[in-house]
Amino acid sequence: MPFVVGLAYNLKKDCPRTGNDPEDIAAEYEEQSTVNRIAKALRAKGHRVVRLPYGADIPSRLKRSHVDIVFNIAEGWDGRNREAHVPAILEICGVPYTGSDPLTLSLALDKSLAKMVMKARGIPTPKFAVVRNEHDFPKINLKFPIFIKPAYEGSSKGIRDSCKVDDQDQLRQQVNWALNTYHQPILLEEFLPGREFTVGILGNHDDLQVFPVMEIRPKKDISPEGFVYSYETKSQNLEQFLCPAPIPKALERKIKSIAVRAFQALECRDMARVDVRLDGNDSPFFLEINPLPGLSSVSLFPLTALAAGISFEELIDKILMLAAARANLRIREEAVL
Repeated sequence: MPFVVGLAYNLKKDCPRTGNDPEDIAAEYEEQSTVNRIAKALRAKGHRVVRLPYGADIPSRLKRSHVDIVFNIAEGWDGRNREAHVPAILEICGVPYTGSDPLTLSLALDKSLAKMVMKARGIPTPKFAVVRNEHDFPKINLKFPIFIKPAYEGSSKGIRDSCKVDDQDQLRQQVNWALNTYHQPILLEEFLPGREFTVGILGNHDDLQVFPVMEIRPKKDISPEGFVYSYETKSQNLEQFLCPAPIPKALERKIKSIAVRAFQALECRDMARVDVRLDGNDSPFFLEINPLPGLSSVSLFPLTALAAGISFEELIDKILMLAAARANLRIREEAVL
């Protein structure tokens, strides 16, 4: 069932830079190898691939290429609505695409708003606050230790080992660093001292495939309370992934239930990855949801899919076919060369 598939993406090398950027400025974006790998998987199913690098010329490229559908992994460059830019353009142009719509993508990227939705739906999430400037410090009513992170980032951007703070001085210092470095509100959460997990989900509405739960652990023998899945951890490969996670069935069910409820609360489409962490009583809490999960060779979403017996090529095909089914795309009678 071949289509003409547009492939929308942002490359790390194209990320706008000012000369005074943090070291993780391009963490969310793709290497050329990832784009090539997705294109290869699409072509293996007979589709013709039209590359659509992120930019203001995407509408004209769409008009020239006459794509049937877009496989979207574009993140945008700036602002809390950046992941919604390409989907919004595609909706204006009447072109179907993979993944969630602009509202879901923007809501999920704004971590505080996403947590408000979870709280309203009865999904457990750590107590939190948002700091926008110095005047917000007196309003903070959280118990230490507190964990801080930029409110509109992904891929652990802005998360350092020092983001777990134990007193007011550390809190003020770390928040001011984050405000001055990432130029956006900062999310504060009461720190959960338990183990950390992530769950991949594929599907739509109630027809969901939940991948095996993955545990993210430090390679060193340290307690979960001392582990931060930070930029330092990722860049130095100090973490290890266990999938399926070695946990009791009852805990697995609770973690998966939170993931599914979060997916449905934000009305995600086709795919998402949900991060969960345990408190001191081993009860799971929602941390974040990513409706545009990474698809590189080391990304967690395809690794959890592989644990479910789904190869990378099969995963790409499943995502595309879920979106095509939503759009009621007709199957072409002749293969596209």
